[in-house]
Amino acid sequence: MSKPRKSYYFWIAGKVLYGLLGLGIFIMVAYLLWRIYFSDNIPKELEGLSPNAVLAQTYAERAEEMRLQTQEQENITRGEHNYGYFAVPQFVFIPEADQVQVLFRYNNSTLKATAKDFGLPEVPPRGEIVYDVSLLQIKDLTPEDLADNKDGSEALDEQRIKPTSHTVRTTALYTFILYTFDNVTVTDDTLVIYFDVYYGGAVDYEATAYGTLRLYHKESDWIDVELKKEDKEALEKYREQGE
Repeated sequence: MSKPRKSYYFWIAGKVLYGLLGLGIFIMVAYLLWRIYFSDNIPKELEGLSPNAVLAQTYAERAEEMRLQTQEQENITRGEHNYGYFAVPQFVFIPEADQVQVLFRYNNSTLKATAKDFGLPEVPPRGEIVYDVSLLQIKDLTPEDLADNKDGSEALDEQRIKPTSHTVRTTALYTFILYTFDNVTVTDDTLVIYFDVYYGGAVDYEATAYGTLRLYHKESDWIDVELKKEDKEALEKYREQGE
């Protein structure tokens, strides 16, 4: 019986390599789709509003007037030192309640980068409050003169607002934290509101923030956000339980 020709072996090898290449492409596409799915997959508990006493009372008294508003701003950090570290997938201003709710997100690699950036002995844990966050509201004390609105100018008033509550959830890739900020009032002299992120172990508000995302700008348009049925039910339930 004659031995198979060499071309037959090459044909088999080609089929094997072609199959492995196809499998590799399939795995790569599946991985990318998996990452995309998880990047947009906000935990269900954090999709809507987070009720508190202030918001529930406002809804009870001014349900017809209560508005939810947002603006179109950059939602992920893109600086050389923090590219892709932090994101704000969604946020809403609730002017009748003087409240802002911000959904903050970072991935597991951000924690590794933080350990490297700050020389930590180990990577900070997932699902815990690792970063100090706050709103920085800047107002114009001389709105009739826009020429004096420069960093460090005495014509600008800065107010830092800390969160009053938060809820943390994690997925395979991300940590999500829904923050509530009370006593936030946007007036005609408000120029801008930033969401500042500092590493909790090295907070210095005089220094540049580890990450900053803008939530409000005076010249940006407001976008109305629907108050969903689930949000209304959650607010009503919260108020009933508090009475």
